[in-house]
Amino acid sequence: MLRSSTLNELNRISKKGSHRKLLALNNDYTSSSGEEDNVVTPPADDDTSPVIEVVDKVEVVDQVEMPDPDSAVELRYRRQSVTLPSVIDYVTKAEKPHKYVSKFSDFTFKSTSTTIFDADYFTSGEFFGFYVLFWLGTFFFMFNNIVHTYLEDNSSILEWPVVKVLRKDLIKVGLTDLAMYLSTYFAFWVQYACRHYGLSWRRFGWFIQGVYDGVFIFFWLYVASESVMGFPWVAREFLVLHSLVFVMKMHSYGFYNGYLWSIYKEGKFSENYLQRLEAEKVKLPDGYKHEDTVKLLKESQAFCKYELIYQSHATTADKDEKLDPAMLDNSISDLQKQGLVTFPHNITLRDFFRYSMYPTVIYTLDFPTTPRIRWSYVGAKVCAIFGIIFLMVYVAHVGMYPLVLKAKAAKTLPTSERIPQFFSILFDMILPFLMLYLFTFYLIWDSILNAIAELSRYGDREFYGPWWNCSDWGEFARLWNIPVHKFLLRHVYHSSISTFRVNKHAASFFTFFLSSLVHELVMYVIFGNLRGYLLFFQMSQIPMQIIAQMNFFKNKRILGNVFCWIGFIAGPSIICTLYLVF
Repeated sequence: MLRSSTLNELNRISKKGSHRKLLALNNDYTSSSGEEDNVVTPPADDDTSPVIEVVDKVEVVDQVEMPDPDSAVELRYRRQSVTLPSVIDYVTKAEKPHKYVSKFSDFTFKSTSTTIFDADYFTSGEFFGFYVLFWLGTFFFMFNNIVHTYLEDNSSILEWPVVKVLRKDLIKVGLTDLAMYLSTYFAFWVQYACRHYGLSWRRFGWFIQGVYDGVFIFFWLYVASESVMGFPWVAREFLVLHSLVFVMKMHSYGFYNGYLWSIYKEGKFSENYLQRLEAEKVKLPDGYKHEDTVKLLKESQAFCKYELIYQSHATTADKDEKLDPAMLDNSISDLQKQGLVTFPHNITLRDFFRYSMYPTVIYTLDFPTTPRIRWSYVGAKVCAIFGIIFLMVYVAHVGMYPLVLKAKAAKTLPTSERIPQFFSILFDMILPFLMLYLFTFYLIWDSILNAIAELSRYGDREFYGPWWNCSDWGEFARLWNIPVHKFLLRHVYHSSISTFRVNKHAASFFTFFLSSLVHELVMYVIFGNLRGYLLFFQMSQIPMQIIAQMNFFKNKRILGNVFCWIGFIAGPSIICTLYLVF
């Protein structure tokens, strides 16, 4: 290695080492403290992950760059046999909820094969009857309307305008979506080149992947536009939403593996250079002392080995799997042979295909899986999918389509005459749009994602939380769409902190603004004009969340839930009517 290259590498490791300390597993221990410690939040950076130094029974977290530099934590441990999960649990439980050992320990995948409506605690709960009542009420209401429609409407269901829109260009849309999916494999080939052809992620790979992400989204937005393919609005909406899913998948795959490349190569360099240094085969660059450099390289090795082991097993580690602390004295190559480190052997076409089939936009080395496919469960979800789609088609035909025609007519009127029409359409739209809103949630997050997860044997079914109980909009944003929330948390919120060195409030604002821009982009694809209504209403959730945190609203969960439901009921209808009329 050239001397200048060695100096640059040592400088990088030294910079990282100023933020993290040696992880010394020299005692058998597991966490025995059930107390919650007051910890603070360091920047969630690729290069600034704090590591813990253990000294016999008492452990002190060394100072790292933090908003509060005077904070430190003292934790106590008892001697016990060490298992791999105990090492992982020690760090995650001791550090959460405010501090992260590594950039990608912000959350873990859960091994659960049920969602809220399928879980035993829900089906055996005291309020399960209300869930049954909701669907029975929906059935009788829809059955009554369907009978009247059949008797009074002479046209076949296949001739309904809404159904015609859904049926138009189905094959062409399917082929376009297939081409879009195949183009996502570019992310795999970048990582393949990093593994087999020496492409440097740090120098070129991240830039190539980032540029491709941007080109991908705008290219397929252009292809899906009405002026190019002539697709109806439903097809355009499907393609733009699916393209966003693909972009998130590619980005997570590329930058997660890119982070591991930086850790892996740092560890390999530290091992190699330390061996040569102790054998006196190299001369240290100016400014580096032998004793300090040896300590620096050992700290670097300890962290890199821990991080590679953590990322390889944190998700689905076997609780009976033993980890001998002496294993960390082995080289990274030996740890790979022992199966403790799986990177970069995960970079295979089969692994990427499996990830592309999973209903998640977050990549990790080891996903939780179910032992088998429950075909009866798949059948139930497939029936739910077609049943919900039929209900949505009917509500759209009977409740929404006449209002859309009325809105188009109102759009040609002068503004003074358009405003009364706006309120008339809005009040009529609230009920059918609310039904479509609820049906869409159940269709996508409960039926479709669970069916895909079961067919792919994907084990984490946390696609949504009980958002209907929310008392503020921040809670709603976390629970409505958990897969996307996790992506934004990891790849936007934390990355903006580490890249731009902003505080958590600025990172939160940036994340929310980016999400709002993407939603506005979807509206542009559907309606063909840029109005900013959705952007405005979504950004208005920030001041509403601030208001919800005022003393007057604290501990008034029912009041907060009432305000949230007013927003759920009126907000989507107002936004839709604005785009249709103005």
